[in-house]
Amino acid sequence: MLIIGLIGSLASGKHFIADIFRKKHGFIALEYKDFKSQKQDAAKECLEKVKEAWPKNIVVIGIDSLKTLTKMRDNPQFFGIGVEGPVILRFQRRKHAILDSLEKFVQVDDFLQFGVKSHESDFEKLLVRLHLEDEDLSPLNKCMDSCDLRLIINTNDQADLESKIEKLLTVESKAQQLTTTHLLCPNWDVYFSMVAWITASHGNCVRHRVGCIIADTDQRIVAAGYNGTPDNIKKCDQGGCERCWDMSIDSGERLDECICIHGEESALLEAGRRQCCGATLYVTHSPCRQCSKKIAQSGIKRVVYSQEYSSGLERVRKLFKEAGIELVKQELQTVPRLIKLI
Repeated sequence: MLIIGLIGSLASGKHFIADIFRKKHGFIALEYKDFKSQKQDAAKECLEKVKEAWPKNIVVIGIDSLKTLTKMRDNPQFFGIGVEGPVILRFQRRKHAILDSLEKFVQVDDFLQFGVKSHESDFEKLLVRLHLEDEDLSPLNKCMDSCDLRLIINTNDQADLESKIEKLLTVESKAQQLTTTHLLCPNWDVYFSMVAWITASHGNCVRHRVGCIIADTDQRIVAAGYNGTPDNIKKCDQGGCERCWDMSIDSGERLDECICIHGEESALLEAGRRQCCGATLYVTHSPCRQCSKKIAQSGIKRVVYSQEYSSGLERVRKLFKEAGIELVKQELQTVPRLIKLI
């Protein structure tokens, strides 16, 4: 079972997407506003309806309460999609007798997105006419932050949108169910790449924050590392590395003067050669030439990276090819950041 929650602003395309889920993939579509009108616990009522439909797949349209969204996220089958689009396109798409001008549309859109009310004298009346005076209404930008995926619809091309949704629902074999799609269960490369990005948050280098994970053939993490100065030495971001603090030195140059340990080096030192043999190394940025030599010597057989480091990738690629190491670039839809927006 898969529960898709669609969160989006005015005329963003929520119903457009829901129709594709319903018509092309057999989902049952539920309107969140129908549960709000019952003046009950909307999240509870909605989840009860979902249970009744078990094990059929559900798409819930127009969730606009952070409280409800938080409750629904407790269900492991829930996946929130934030739907966005350019204001002018959404206004042109919206055929509404009340929001008959771009100014009114933007005023209401700002209220829904950020909770900002217009100073126009009749704005409160406008909200009442649109049934938007609900106390449980949350700013959509807060709800969007809780989404697993943000989908931007900047076209009315249905074929293009159907193709994107088809990819979202792709399973690796006919024996799998929709619950095993990469929406709810990413493949190992995506999973470990995301862990590497979270590991990078501990890095203290002022040039880059790099994280690295080494996983064995049984998909178990054997080591993790991040870049920064060695233990018991002043951290790089506190002035510990003179080379990193000299901004006249370009990225990748004069690395012999840098005292920071790279993320790959840190992970390799922790793991040791015995645990590296045949393993896969996941790193946020493609390895530099110095690290690539150590990776080849360690017995690593596969390297997966997300972003390209500016220094010598082609030379690294050539070295890995000769050493029999597979080099893979893993595209991530979102890069995990341990930052709370206020």
